[in-house]
Amino acid sequence: MREKRFNLAHRLIHWAIALTMSFLLLTVFLRIGWMNKDFMGGIIQQNLNKSGVQINTKDAALIGKAVRKPMWRWHEVAGYVMIGLYLIRMLITAMQGIAYKGPFSKESSSKDKFKAWVYIVFYVLLAASLFTGFMVENGPKSLQHNMAEVHMQSIYYVVIFIMLHIGGVLIADAGLDRGLISKMISGDKA
Repeated sequence: MREKRFNLAHRLIHWAIALTMSFLLLTVFLRIGWMNKDFMGGIIQQNLNKSGVQINTKDAALIGKAVRKPMWRWHEVAGYVMIGLYLIRMLITAMQGIAYKGPFSKESSSKDKFKAWVYIVFYVLLAASLFTGFMVENGPKSLQHNMAEVHMQSIYYVVIFIMLHIGGVLIADAGLDRGLISKMISGDKA
């Protein structure tokens, strides 16, 4: 099944997921950083004060939240795109099989088992993130707070996975799996 690892479907879905996930992370970092409602509210409050308009901190934060709402809507849209990409990824995997040795294979080295578990955990946690994000938007109001709390923890595993993934790819490309990065871009020419 390794020959299917770099086929067009595999590469397209990989890069579509990578770009969508990067966009999702960008919107999260904007929301908790530069476009934080309290930070933006402070800027609004400060500039209105210069013009002689007084506004309290709570109202300024509400305005900041309203200003970032269109940006956050793109996070929600990207979340729906990611749900579609995830389902396509699972369909491709079901049709083509996994592209690496499984964690329970007797032929798997410790490195192969570690890699397999990283991907399994990633896709399970991604499913949980997509489900909780969907439930925040579409689920019952009684579950919204709990789902949001779980969903917000997604950033930790995503950042850890990205670091492990990029680090592993760079190590593999520099070592025994030379040309790995080129293959993921242009396909297996071997």
